[in-house]
Amino acid sequence: MRLPRLRISQQLSLLLVGAVVLAVLAVGSLSVWNLRNGFVDYLRLRDEEQLTRLVKLVEARAVADGGMGWLRDNRQAMRELMDEFTGREPRGRHPGPPPRGPGRQPPNGPDDERPPPPPQLGAGGSLPQRVLIRDAQGYRLAGREGPPGVRPSVRAVKLQGVDVASIEVFPEPKPEGLDAGFLQRQYIGLALAALVTIAAALLTAWWVAGRWSRPLRELQLTTRRIARGDLSVQAPVTGDAPASRAGAVEIEQLVLDVDAMAVALAALEAARRHWIAEISHELRTPLAVLRGELESIEDGARQPTRELMASLREEVLQLTRLVDDLHTLAVADLGQMPCDFVQGNADDALHRITRRFERRAAQLGLQLEVRSPSQPVATTSRASAQGPTGPTEVARADPQFDARWDFGRIEQLLSNLLENSLRYTTAPGRIQVGWQVQNGWLVLTVDDSAPGVSSEHLPKLFEPLFRVDASRTRTGQHGSGLGLSIVRAIARAHRGSVVAAASSLGGVAMRVELPLVPQQLERRKRA
Repeated sequence: MRLPRLRISQQLSLLLVGAVVLAVLAVGSLSVWNLRNGFVDYLRLRDEEQLTRLVKLVEARAVADGGMGWLRDNRQAMRELMDEFTGREPRGRHPGPPPRGPGRQPPNGPDDERPPPPPQLGAGGSLPQRVLIRDAQGYRLAGREGPPGVRPSVRAVKLQGVDVASIEVFPEPKPEGLDAGFLQRQYIGLALAALVTIAAALLTAWWVAGRWSRPLRELQLTTRRIARGDLSVQAPVTGDAPASRAGAVEIEQLVLDVDAMAVALAALEAARRHWIAEISHELRTPLAVLRGELESIEDGARQPTRELMASLREEVLQLTRLVDDLHTLAVADLGQMPCDFVQGNADDALHRITRRFERRAAQLGLQLEVRSPSQPVATTSRASAQGPTGPTEVARADPQFDARWDFGRIEQLLSNLLENSLRYTTAPGRIQVGWQVQNGWLVLTVDDSAPGVSSEHLPKLFEPLFRVDASRTRTGQHGSGLGLSIVRAIARAHRGSVVAAASSLGGVAMRVELPLVPQQLERRKRA
């Protein structure tokens, strides 16, 4: 049989009540045990005190009689002794001094050893029934034998320093009379305290569980609305709201996390719609050009000349690049960007990539500077584009640049960064490319000159299809807005990072960090 599942408030209530019940039982059991043992110790100490008084009384009579013969087989003497011990009127005789033997004088004066009259006994009044007096040889003089196996308290009766008898007091088998009533009242008090504590725990558990589960129930309704697509909803328990203060810090943090999740989902939904609109726009433009040109050829308005076919081919290539970029970003978002990691020299690869852009930079009127440890400064100016002479190459293969990368993807990364700078840097301008090794990581920087990008737009440069319309625009230079997004995806696929900042040259500075050795790659992967 499957038990019904309980709500969190019910589970919390049962947990609190169970904990209180266990605590009450433990404390109650300990209190009962301590009370019983403490009371037994109290009875034992009381018997010891009474036994001391009884010994003094018997010793006083033994001094007066000259021995213990007055008690042997004399029940009346035993009754009179117990009457005097308990403070009752003697039965069968008037109160007075104890019997004296011939020629014996009772002790008097300040050295009289007779104990003062004891108080009237309530609890412990059963002591006379638990007393046994023996002579020096161990024979019973008076009193009753105790139960077998019970160890009594024993005191010696001395006469002039010589043991003439012994008195044994057996413990009570169980409290009686006032003692039993006292214990019973204590037990009842403990039981009532336990019941009151458990009842208070029930009420407290119900109240606490309700206050803790209320924000969770409200949070459940909020998440259901989010699941139905209502991304504008926010959890009603936030900040200093009473329901928030009722719950734990973790519940309040959970509410804030759900709110953040709703905001993130709304942003993702807006980005999805923006993507669809932007992609459709990017695809519509080249397709419209292709359609118009083909229709003009079909109508005979234009002839399929070589120039026209080259233009159509360029539009097709633009579509191909856009589709390829979209596919790259899609697989990167899925965490499945294909990378073929091989061992190679990062310095040689980066020099080879930057050399491909030297002539184009010069044609655009830009100055391309390359800085690396193996080649501190290499400059391609506008004048170098007019002749076959390029920058002096002094690059050497350096073991510190050994890396395990997908060098094809790294070429795509640096090419996109340089394309972005070439496309949006105003001539005459400068582009600086540099790299260096720092603690097993290669730090690649690409800086360009004006125009720059405002600080609020810098974090958005790596978002797909984002363009800064008001600045960094060259005539005739248009991109899809996916290049920097692909840069970030490639850097993440290599367990690296890329950030954008304002450049000292007046434009934008791109900083890419990539691991050089496999150990660094695995360390970042675990992190």
